[in-house]
Amino acid sequence: MIYVLSIDWLSVFCIFGGNGNIWEPVSDERFSYKREDFGTRCFSVFHRVRLANDEGGWDEFAEVQSVPYSSILPQYAIIIRFVNRVLYMPDFWQVANRFLKLNQIEIKGISRIDLCADFNQFACIDPKSLVEGFAAKKYRHIGRGVGSLAFNHGVVHKEYGVNYTGLTFGTHSSDAHVYLYNKTFELDTQGDKPWIRERWKRVGLDVRNVWRLEVSIKSAGLKFKDKSSGQVIQIDAPMVSDGMSLDKIYHTFIRKLFSFVVNKPGIKNITREPRLVLFEGAPAYDRGSISNLSSGDRMERILIRHLWQMGDMYRGAYIYNARETARDFAKRIAASTGLYTWLEEKQNEWETPVHK
Repeated sequence: MIYVLSIDWLSVFCIFGGNGNIWEPVSDERFSYKREDFGTRCFSVFHRVRLANDEGGWDEFAEVQSVPYSSILPQYAIIIRFVNRVLYMPDFWQVANRFLKLNQIEIKGISRIDLCADFNQFACIDPKSLVEGFAAKKYRHIGRGVGSLAFNHGVVHKEYGVNYTGLTFGTHSSDAHVYLYNKTFELDTQGDKPWIRERWKRVGLDVRNVWRLEVSIKSAGLKFKDKSSGQVIQIDAPMVSDGMSLDKIYHTFIRKLFSFVVNKPGIKNITREPRLVLFEGAPAYDRGSISNLSSGDRMERILIRHLWQMGDMYRGAYIYNARETARDFAKRIAASTGLYTWLEEKQNEWETPVHK
């Protein structure tokens, strides 16, 4: 089986070590900056970073958010999101580290990372056959949770048919969710990305039928325990910049979130059933939850709910702009106190509070 592993999204939480509390970008022959007239929901200053190309022009490189509205975050905190195209550069990390060093920026943690493998076939099954078989209850997914099927339908070869194009487990609010989809179909119908097709050609994939299995991991999912060793694993920038470590992280989440067995009557313990082999010989941790969390008492539940509803309860532009920061903080507290599932269940039940 031939596949290529890539980072498709990367945003990082950083601090800068310059003078003062406001980040001032530093230019050189490779980097230039544009400050926009607007900010974001959580930060008042927004810069676009550009990278010099070989043709004498400039390409988008990153987006930097700085000067947070909320006092929850230190004033020297910034969020950097690297644009999709540069993540596929062979020397991405060398260029990124040059940018960080030039601007005296230190990565403190990952806010979100999306990892993906592109391929034509799984080791034992065609991707489309897996999706169709799951829809027909031929295959059974290990684990609970919500998900979705993607398809387009119409007349195919003079007959009505359904063309399945994707399968998702989890939601965008989950600490990690995984989705399989026909990447060639997406590029053909939603906008091309030549740098991705070039990567496919370099590794020998048939570009006419490439599928992608992608996992999106947010901050709450970046720390877990390896049940086989008891070691606590924290996914950080040094790990994701190392190819072997990145491969192991990817397959850890795929095995946990995207495993299947052949469905049959009388299955009593699905974990003992032989799994479909999607990737042969892939290293992985035995991912488990961290058990040494505090239990979450009544006061913590009140605090989480108050942070979640802050933007609806109080008036004022500054409160509104800090709404997402407060909700992210609520999620972090919930994750560290064993209340993340409780928060996901309760947030849709709470009535919108009356403005104070």
